[in-house]
Amino acid sequence: MHTFETMPSPTLDQAQFHGMRLFQLIIALLLWLAAVPLFAGAGSLVSATHQASYSAREINSSSARLFTGGDVPNAIFDVDVYALRYESTGLDQEPTPIYAHLFIPRYARQTTRPLYVFGAGTTGLSDGCRTSREAEAGVNWGLYRNHMLAVAGQGVIGVLPDYMYFGVPDRLQAYFVPDAEGRVLLDAVRAAHAFFEDSETAVRPAPGAVFAGFSQGGHAIFAAADIAAEYAPELEISGLIGYGPTTNIEQLFREFSVVAAPLIYTYAEIYGRNRFDPGIMLQDRWLENLAVDVRRLCILGLQNYYPWGPEGLFRRPFLNALRNRRLHISFPEIHSILRENSTGLSGHGVPVLILQGGNDVVVNLRDQAEFAQNLQDRGSEVEYVVYPGNRHDTRQIGFSDALSWMMKQSLSQE
Repeated sequence: MHTFETMPSPTLDQAQFHGMRLFQLIIALLLWLAAVPLFAGAGSLVSATHQASYSAREINSSSARLFTGGDVPNAIFDVDVYALRYESTGLDQEPTPIYAHLFIPRYARQTTRPLYVFGAGTTGLSDGCRTSREAEAGVNWGLYRNHMLAVAGQGVIGVLPDYMYFGVPDRLQAYFVPDAEGRVLLDAVRAAHAFFEDSETAVRPAPGAVFAGFSQGGHAIFAAADIAAEYAPELEISGLIGYGPTTNIEQLFREFSVVAAPLIYTYAEIYGRNRFDPGIMLQDRWLENLAVDVRRLCILGLQNYYPWGPEGLFRRPFLNALRNRRLHISFPEIHSILRENSTGLSGHGVPVLILQGGNDVVVNLRDQAEFAQNLQDRGSEVEYVVYPGNRHDTRQIGFSDALSWMMKQSLSQE
């Protein structure tokens, strides 16, 4: 007869229980971290995905949409396009994801070519207006992808980033904010070099980057030059190309009030309405739905909705002070903030090419010539080219001039 003895069930004391619980939590944390991209510092490349390839013939077809009424540059190279995600530093010093596209010309042999980092013109504040969405939606906000393909088709590596907070839920673009714009562009250079460290492409970027920008992008590239020594001292900047750059906010209010409302809203959110009150500047009709309007309108909507002249937008006292260049007297706090957010005149010493339309309705010739002279006085070598009769966008008429100047600057840095 067999006798079965019941053995007592093993028990855990309290220390063992907590030890196992801690172990489970550590395992769960490790699994979570494995699934989430880690931020490794400003400019670190989080992801890179091949998005598309274009033949030279396809690039020529794309360029024909942009170079209307003029000579279309003949693409020499096929181009591969990669979607990048990289890290930058937000306005509160928080890690912030940035989305960009990298344009790489196909070379058969190992070579080094300029890196052309481009800042787009105004597209809007909300994520639906981000620069990269233009090509996805098939709209024309400046045909920035077409421009980048045309440049890459000439054998130049290009990067086109979305501005800060595009792609971040519940955030609006940090519009005309120098630190935000400058960090995005500088970190784009870091991310591009990180990409090529692990890439097998024949072409490699030259050590010094060339920053180029149209309109708002002009403000951005000069912001990058202003903060580079402190924010990215390891980077070399070979030159800056401004296509009708809008670097002075007060001048922009006077000349092109279409973009003043989203700019005023942005600064009010950053500085507070006690320092930068939209009610002091904007007429009542534009105040009531300001927060809604600046979110719903992309650049074409802004141009159709807001007045093109300051008379229909600003209150009379502010308008008079703006026109008579007396903001520093009548509205000193507002003047101080506008001046703080203007860019380019820090004495960065970077060579500059400014391509200016003689019939520009956004930046007048006198103001642009004064800016060019101020740059020169502060140590930059400046080429200032005016195209008589041309309007604000000089990317097309100045294409060959920009390309030649860029090659010269890149060669001088080698």
